[in-house]
Amino acid sequence: MPHMADQKQNTTPITRSPFWALVRITRPWNVIMVGVSMVLIRLAWIQPDISYLLESRFLISTGIMMILAASGNIINDYFDIAEDAVNKPRRALVGRVVTRRSALILHHVMVGTALSMSVALSLDMHSSIPFLWSAVVATLLWFYSPLFKRRFLRGNIAVALIIGQLPLWCTLGQNSANTWHDLLHTPSGRGLLIYALLSMVISFIREITKDLQDLSGDASSGYDTIPVRWGGDQTTRLLKKLHIATWPLLITAGALASAQFNLGTESSVFLLPFLGANVQLFRGQIDSVSAWQKLTLAGGLGFLCFIIW
Repeated sequence: MPHMADQKQNTTPITRSPFWALVRITRPWNVIMVGVSMVLIRLAWIQPDISYLLESRFLISTGIMMILAASGNIINDYFDIAEDAVNKPRRALVGRVVTRRSALILHHVMVGTALSMSVALSLDMHSSIPFLWSAVVATLLWFYSPLFKRRFLRGNIAVALIIGQLPLWCTLGQNSANTWHDLLHTPSGRGLLIYALLSMVISFIREITKDLQDLSGDASSGYDTIPVRWGGDQTTRLLKKLHIATWPLLITAGALASAQFNLGTESSVFLLPFLGANVQLFRGQIDSVSAWQKLTLAGGLGFLCFIIW
């Protein structure tokens, strides 16, 4: 009886309020971090003058990506009702606390708002690139659960691309369509490209880790993830190889950035969390590996703070 009581408690929704449930499924802290990331990327790699953060182009471009991130979180929960009920029952709110219709309407409103803002940005820049770029991101987010995650590796690649495009989007939003790419040929621009690449790599590895954690729910829902196809043991071995292969990239990037900006051991702010992910992975503590990988991404933002100040 006590075991059944604990199990029932563990499946109780984290909130009973439809309003707060709608707020929670947007993942507000993750959305805020998108905005913080854009601010730090802007100051570190593109324009160090803090006054330029109030430019209309930057504000609009930041709002677009924050809104799209929120809409992507909503539609992911909309499609993932069955697997979330298995993988994270307390946080499975769509279909329980809020209706699927409410979630879908909120998603459509957010995407419509973001695309409207991208039209305004395109008109201001006299280029269709901002609108087309935003539309591609919105499409990737929409099809992630119902299509890409059901195809081997597609879902992992889609998420990595969405994360990796953010630094480049920051550049597009701050320069004219004819000159925005010129920055990429400067030392700061090359640093921006390396930052985007590392973000993609870490995100790709983290997605595989999360798929491993969600193996039971994903398998029951017919998703063709790496863990579902290969099994837990083989996926764990793959993760170990990927972690080892990523070390040279992280160390080289940290050394180059430290040399460029006359820093010392500040690169440890993202190297140490990645070391923590490695330690937990080789200890078999899979449940905590994803958290350490997320800390590695956060450490990358911390490193930008050292560059700025």
